[in-house]
Amino acid sequence: MASVTSSRGDSFYEFKRYGRRLRLGVRAEWFFAAVLLALCFATTGLPNSEKQEFVSFSKPETLSFDELVQLEQTEKPEGQLATRLDTLLHTPFLSNEAYLSGAKPNRPSSESLGPFIRAICWNIERGIQFDAIRTALAEPEKFDEIIGQRKDPKAKPLTPEQLRVVKKQLELLKPADLLILNEVDYGVTRSDYRDVARELAQALKMNYVYGVEFLEIDPLNLGLEKVEMEDKAAQEDIQKSFDADKTRYLGMHGTAVLSRYPIIKASIHSFTVCHDWYADEKKAISKLESGRRAGANLVFTERITREVRRGGRMVLIAELAVPESPTGAVTVVAPHLENKCKPECRRKQGAELLEWIKSDANPVIVGGDMNTTAADNAPMSVSKVMKDRVKDYDKWAVSAIKWSTGAPTILLMPVNMMRNKNDPTGFDVPLISRKKEAKFFGDLAAFHFDDGHTFDFRGEDARSVEGRGGTLSDSNQRATKGFRYTYALARTYGGLVGEYKLDWFFVKGYATDSQKPGGSYKFAPHFGATLQEVNNAPDESLSDHFPITVDLPLTDPPSQAGSP
Repeated sequence: MASVTSSRGDSFYEFKRYGRRLRLGVRAEWFFAAVLLALCFATTGLPNSEKQEFVSFSKPETLSFDELVQLEQTEKPEGQLATRLDTLLHTPFLSNEAYLSGAKPNRPSSESLGPFIRAICWNIERGIQFDAIRTALAEPEKFDEIIGQRKDPKAKPLTPEQLRVVKKQLELLKPADLLILNEVDYGVTRSDYRDVARELAQALKMNYVYGVEFLEIDPLNLGLEKVEMEDKAAQEDIQKSFDADKTRYLGMHGTAVLSRYPIIKASIHSFTVCHDWYADEKKAISKLESGRRAGANLVFTERITREVRRGGRMVLIAELAVPESPTGAVTVVAPHLENKCKPECRRKQGAELLEWIKSDANPVIVGGDMNTTAADNAPMSVSKVMKDRVKDYDKWAVSAIKWSTGAPTILLMPVNMMRNKNDPTGFDVPLISRKKEAKFFGDLAAFHFDDGHTFDFRGEDARSVEGRGGTLSDSNQRATKGFRYTYALARTYGGLVGEYKLDWFFVKGYATDSQKPGGSYKFAPHFGATLQEVNNAPDESLSDHFPITVDLPLTDPPSQAGSP
């Protein structure tokens, strides 16, 4: 069962003792206590009942290493193990410890927007570059030290103009009161067994909620399968990178929402299965091993592309206490859609998401990795595979290329990638202009909540970065053609094609027509930005995805023009 700690502070009891010392009597004592509590709630701007209901910390029970081994070896878990697995996959980790310790929202303000919420959406690639990510978000003044740690002697230092852009983007990250993070590890070897969400929340003095998407139970990770390579010295060395500390390995991987506003409640919903990460991945190696055995190196390369997991794609939904909202709350929706499937199945997952939030009367912020590649898969470099699986990936990425067929990519490169990387939102014209994700975006644009409000697709010039308007431009930055991409293969491979707009914000404010300007712009998206430069400033990028930001005014903006 999840444990819940009381959220009521000590000030109430202190005042009772003070009342006794003054000999005011029971009624006076409670009267002054009530006044004190009312003043506390007035200061925060939060309703009394909500203040009392905030959970300090709660979490489901994690699974032991032996139970993870059972999950790898058992095709269909039953009994207590199945129950514990289901509970872990559907019970959020939730903490309001920061708020209860006195942390408050930044509530940044600008001349053009007035006070606003700045939200960040970021697939942080497991949190492997945790220290650099934490520095960028929590101590941006020290980010120069991260940039200065050049591992590659051939890497050119940043120019003064590049440094200026990076500094400006760090200034955009700093005041954010909301972070939506995909691919967040907890207790996994590759990320030093960190509880990434909790450690990042503590560094930023933020509340957080974390949902488990997958348990990483690949035989290589659990030590059930040993590395086999033609170079025996390399084999022994790389095996050390896979060996797990059984006392620390929890194998969790998921999605997190970090917020300086207190979290009222949270839930996890599982999407339709478009790819079975247990059964389908188990089959990945069998063909190579049972057919022509092309050599130990190729078998190893095939194994590290396999990811045997329990769980599946899901959405984490959190309700935040935001006094400026007419309902007293804002809903944050953090999905991670499937990459190993056709666009049609992603569209089904999107339809399920809309059904789950249709009756929500709050302003709604949807942000996450939608995997809108227009293909069955995203391209993946050998270096990314090694980074995902091997702790000392720097050393082995170069060698892995030599072991493979000579090509620096392993997985599929979509035929229509050049069209879809720029703008997957347009019309799909078979045989002429394939935009296979177009129906997914069409569903979002046509969707109405039960209260009549819609997602904001207006894309007005005055509410977009650089005045570059167009569909969704106020929530997702556009480039000269289409959108700024949010995912790229490792720069190591120079001209290799692999750039996509995978990560998106969709915002429900008070628009009743997704396309038509006018009406209230309270909680409407403004100045969506894609921060490629800060992500790529170190020679080892912070992630293979770039952070994106959006601003949501807490009141109707005083101006119709401006800049972030």
